[in-house]
Amino acid sequence: MTRSGMSLEPVSVKPTFEPEPAPASAESEAQQLLRRGSGSRMLLKMLAGVTLVAAVVLGFVYGADWLRAKEARDAPMKKFSAERATIGNPLWEDERPEHEIDLAAYELDLTEVTVAAYRACFKSKVCGEPLKGAFCNWGPEDRDLHPINCVTHEQAAKYCSWAGKRLPTEKEWEHAARAAHDDPMMAKKDLFPWGVGAPDAARVNACGKECTEHFAALGKKLPWLHEYDDGYPLTAPVDRFKDGDTPDGLSDMAGNVWEWTSSPWCVYPDETCGNELELVIRGGGFQSYQARTFEATSREGLGRLEATETVGFRCAR
Repeated sequence: MTRSGMSLEPVSVKPTFEPEPAPASAESEAQQLLRRGSGSRMLLKMLAGVTLVAAVVLGFVYGADWLRAKEARDAPMKKFSAERATIGNPLWEDERPEHEIDLAAYELDLTEVTVAAYRACFKSKVCGEPLKGAFCNWGPEDRDLHPINCVTHEQAAKYCSWAGKRLPTEKEWEHAARAAHDDPMMAKKDLFPWGVGAPDAARVNACGKECTEHFAALGKKLPWLHEYDDGYPLTAPVDRFKDGDTPDGLSDMAGNVWEWTSSPWCVYPDETCGNELELVIRGGGFQSYQARTFEATSREGLGRLEATETVGFRCAR
């Protein structure tokens, strides 16, 4: 008994133990490491993301450049077999005598070289920058499909070399341009690239009503070839005047821009007169207003260092 009269009975007290911590698993250790390094990991993620985006952008840019270069080099061409061909026109002093020549097989671009194609060469650091100016197609954003102009003979030749091609000789150019007249039944009087029929607003980008009005506003008087509007006071996108195509599908062999050839300006039938200063240009351009300028036999000479708004080129192989 206790003093309070209550009996004292032994009390069973169960000892209290602190539970031992469970051993950390490999997963929890990893998670702890990740938590401890969450700031560094986030930074690494951000850097990886930036690197990936940069790689994608660079891949897109360089991939697009590569694609444009490939398209330029793979531009469609027309094959011409080796044959004996007629060159010249007995009606005009600079084009006579009409004579026969032997041509090896060759190919010629279906269209004039465009601004976009030339830019691919420029970006590859092979081609020099063309001149810029009011009538030059290098610079304006809406001219990618127009023919490149304002280039020297050397710049044109360098582009063709970059594309695995070369500039055509004037005889190759003329042979392709007068293909419609190879048929003995075809009229020989007007040797236009499309065949018979006068150059008009559907066949050729020449100086029509739109051209004279455009240049008149600039204080320059130009006669017109016809009184109709062909839609383009300056150059047009290549391959736009389908009615003027040759039977082989070559476009703008008349009009749009004159085209450089690799031939020196010589008096027929001489081909090696030693003239290193002037090269032959062919085809007429958007400022031309005489119908005979657009005949396949028409030829002019231009200084090799000249770069004008009326002259571009196409390549051969």
